[in-house]
Amino acid sequence: MSETFIKEYNFSEEDMHLCDDLIEYHKNNMEYKNLGKSIGANEMKKSTDVTIFPASQNPSILMYRKLLFGYIKEYNAAYDNPLAEMTIADGFNIQHYKPGEGYLNWHSERSIHLTHQRALTFMTYLNDVSDGGGTEFKYQKLRHNAKRGKTLIWPSDFTHTHRGQKSETEEKYITTGWFNHVDVAFIRGEISRAVAQRNAEMKREQETNE
Repeated sequence: MSETFIKEYNFSEEDMHLCDDLIEYHKNNMEYKNLGKSIGANEMKKSTDVTIFPASQNPSILMYRKLLFGYIKEYNAAYDNPLAEMTIADGFNIQHYKPGEGYLNWHSERSIHLTHQRALTFMTYLNDVSDGGGTEFKYQKLRHNAKRGKTLIWPSDFTHTHRGQKSETEEKYITTGWFNHVDVAFIRGEISRAVAQRNAEMKREQETNE
């Protein structure tokens, strides 16, 4: 079988609680929800998304990000990637698909100028779905089932055009986002924003306690 450049990683039993933690985070932060939509014409996506930004200090999200960085290190080592310095893009999404919903049209993750910086895509299934709910890759002729704790990483370009498989009977939760090549200016900006956000939080806490 030819190389697909799609790699699968699985949570250990010790880390499996992160699936439940991230689902609960989605449910408890619905004030930040947005209806999932795609960028570009003739694409159809139905979901409810909550975006996680880099400044988040939620312990489960920090642990999940740590696992992702471990996975991308393994991925780049597997292919001896000369551009291996990567970071997670601005934010990633926790997505909820109700029965009958999904991203059903063929699409890639880097298709127009707004998404050109995406190098690799990651997706983690947060619950098991036995009736559909997986992901189909067009040119690789592969289907991955929705298995709790399974993370997929693949190139974001058109070579890995894919679509979701809807379930008519079960809901599905996933996380999805992108790895970008490291941009020093971007990293410095993220640090500055994170520090400013934390300082603002500390100021509010101090004012509340006075």
